[in-house]
Order: sequence, then C-alpha cells, then structure tokens
Amino acid sequence: MTPDETVVLARYVRALCPQQKFDEYTPDAWHDVLGEYRLDEARAAAARVAKKQPFVSPAEIIDEITQIRGDRARDIQGPGQPAAVPDADPDDVHAYLAALRQQRMRAADGLELKPRNIKALTARLGEMPAEEKPPRTGLDVDCPRCGAKRLRACQSDGRRLAFLHPSRQEQARRIAAGQEPIDADAERREADRRRAASAAWLAAHQTETDQEEAS
Repeated sequence: MTPDETVVLARYVRALCPQQKFDEYTPDAWHDVLGEYRLDEARAAAARVAKKQPFVSPAEIIDEITQIRGDRARDIQGPGQPAAVPDADPDDVHAYLAALRQQRMRAADGLELKPRNIKALTARLGEMPAEEKPPRTGLDVDCPRCGAKRLRACQSDGRRLAFLHPSRQEQARRIAAGQEPIDADAERREADRRRAASAAWLAAHQTETDQEEAS
C-alpha cells in the first residue's frame, strides 16, 4: 500500500467509525504498520472489524487480514478441496514442494493461480541442478525481514504466516535478475523502527484518550 492509499484507508475507517479520532499524522503512522498490505484487503478487513465494534485499530486490521488469508488458503487446499497443479516440474522434489507452498500462499493472498502447461515445465529438465537454478518465488530465498530460511514460511512474533513478506518476494526478484540483494540487517532494523514508531503513536493516542476521559 502506498502512502496515498493509506490516506484513503484512514478516511474510509473514519467514515466507518465517526467517533474515532484521527489527525494529520494518523495516515503516516498507519502506513508504518500497514504499508506491506494491499489497500483492497485492508479495506475489507476494516469493514469486518467495524461490524463488530465502534473503533478500528491497525492491529485489528492485520488480524482480520491474516484470518481472511487463512480462510482462503483452507478453501483452496485440503482433503476433498479443489487444487490446481503446482507450477513446477514434479520430478524436481524441492521445486515441487516450494511451488506447492507458494500456491497455497498465493491463494491466501487472493491471487489468481495460472499453472503452466506440464510439457513446458518438463522440457527444461537437465538444464541445471535445482540448487543452481535462479529463484522463481520468495520461498526459494531466505527472508530478509524475519530471517525465515529457504522453503520455510515467514513468521511474525513466533507465528507462521500464510503469506510471504513483500521484501522476500523482492529479494527473489533481485537475485534472479542478478541485482544487489536486500541487506537483511538493514531490513530488520527498518522493521524494528516501524514497530517502535507505531507503538509510540498508539501509546500517545491512548494517553490523550485517557486524559480526555479524566477531564
């Protein structure tokens, strides 16, 4: 989500929750917390929260997004459920498992799945060992955001996520293109800075609310 889209989201939440306080700094703080999510899914999550309570926080929006993505993933994968053929050579075990996991995560994100023709996949057999192939998805590289290893799901606060961090997808794209990879330490420092800024804003907002209630 871009900063301008975060402004749109803040206005939407304000319309949903007219009693909730916003100021000119709210979109900036919300972007620090919600910038990695898409506007459409953040709006849908905010609407779900607003149906249950009069106020909507960024943390509640993230929880709803995680729930929505998890529901989508369960609808796509599982016993008796329809599932597209993973976009990988079935004889390449590592690539096939990686594609299977990525398919589930893409389904959770609400992205359209378009597997390629199996003949096109098997036509390239023997070109190079799997471990030497350039990454095709974020699962083929370590995550610079949370440190998740190759073929492992991303995590947040010790919980496995049903989606990949955007910086992991960008890392795979850069490596495949032969570009300079993302500095994992710098990425984690930036994530820590964003969390600290969000926590500070929420603490200040709560203090302001407490003072108004006391008066």
